[in-house]
Amino acid sequence: MLQERCAPRIPANPVHTGTQLSFASVPSRKAKHLSSPRGASETSKAELEQRRLRNSLGLPLDHAIRLAQGGDAAAFESIYRRHSRRVYALCLRLARDPVEAEDLTQEAFLQLFRKIHTFRGESAFSSWLYRLTANVAFMNFRKKKLATDSLESPAETDDETRSTRHEIGVIDLRLSGLFDRINL
Repeated sequence: MLQERCAPRIPANPVHTGTQLSFASVPSRKAKHLSSPRGASETSKAELEQRRLRNSLGLPLDHAIRLAQGGDAAAFESIYRRHSRRVYALCLRLARDPVEAEDLTQEAFLQLFRKIHTFRGESAFSSWLYRLTANVAFMNFRKKKLATDSLESPAETDDETRSTRHEIGVIDLRLSGLFDRINL
């Protein structure tokens, strides 16, 4: 039985063409990958990528980008549907808070809406969107850091040393003689 499976199979209808022996065209079937846990893998990675990049209208991603650059809302919606999970996952990884990640995702897509006309196509759109999303998140973190360190808040004290960490309007002793030394 094992020999039958491993033995080469010869088609039933060989055709002789000159000096070479060829076989009549028989509809070919794609080989099933037996080691795959899911069974038959009938599509290549490129075909899966193309299917993933198509939206309900059947538009490829590059065409949807061009339409969105022209102001087509349906094309922008298809881009949103394709990339929203990936953008949310990045925001969640950076923010570590689901509510803040939702806000960052919304900000990222608002920024995408404003800046999609600047996409030149020199890189993959997903890479460009990843960078745009990361920049939106980092800018948001900077704004929050500045907002929490306001001038109107009272000076905080350390419990161990009982001294203030920073006092507004007080001369910093570390910098007091610095300007005199620079002028020399």
